[in-house]
Amino acid sequence: MSQPQPLIPMPPSPSPPPPPPKRSRVGIVLGVVGGVVGLLIVAATAWVVVGADSDSGFPAAEYRLTLPETLLDGGYELTQDFSDSSGSGLKEEAESRWGARDARAAVATYAPVNLGGQLNVSGVYGRFTNSDEARATMMKGAANTENLTLAVPPKDFELAGADTTLTCQVITMDNGGAEVFAPMCGWNDGNTAAVIGEITPGNAADSPEDLDLAAVAERTLRIRSELRKPIG
Repeated sequence: MSQPQPLIPMPPSPSPPPPPPKRSRVGIVLGVVGGVVGLLIVAATAWVVVGADSDSGFPAAEYRLTLPETLLDGGYELTQDFSDSSGSGLKEEAESRWGARDARAAVATYAPVNLGGQLNVSGVYGRFTNSDEARATMMKGAANTENLTLAVPPKDFELAGADTTLTCQVITMDNGGAEVFAPMCGWNDGNTAAVIGEITPGNAADSPEDLDLAAVAERTLRIRSELRKPIG
């Protein structure tokens, strides 16, 4: 399966690969991945704007986002790190126009080792205020992206042992007459903020309403623990 492209309408994202001649399930999934990737960075810009409205209340920088070679016990492998090529514009916008402090981007795609699909990491780390409002804004921005529809509204999860709230939702996209969907979860803890979006071939056959968002939130929390590391 060819590698999908990732994550950035601000600045512009690399274009997704052209659809295959036959509309196979994998082709449909890859088409949707391109749309999902775009919306994730739109959401990222939205949460930084929220944090920039206040001149006070910025926490100390204690954590950063990393992009390890594998995620989830080796089940996903890093396919491309876009933090330098695509994340520099986001960093500059955050610092010059929105007043975010010490912003850095962490943008990448991962591929499952044994099946099709793609997992997208769209993150920023630094110092942010208004974390709850920012998280809600980024998820709203994701659902309002062109050609995407909110299928399952955002729901907050306070998971046992977690020190931050996760918000999860499901979006759908009409790709050549075939509706496919993708779950996504996001967090903002004052130092790190990210949206994790994933789409797999199986998602193309299921109902969005039947997706277990609590399980997706638990999975996202595991991913966060692997991405988020202490500074120093």
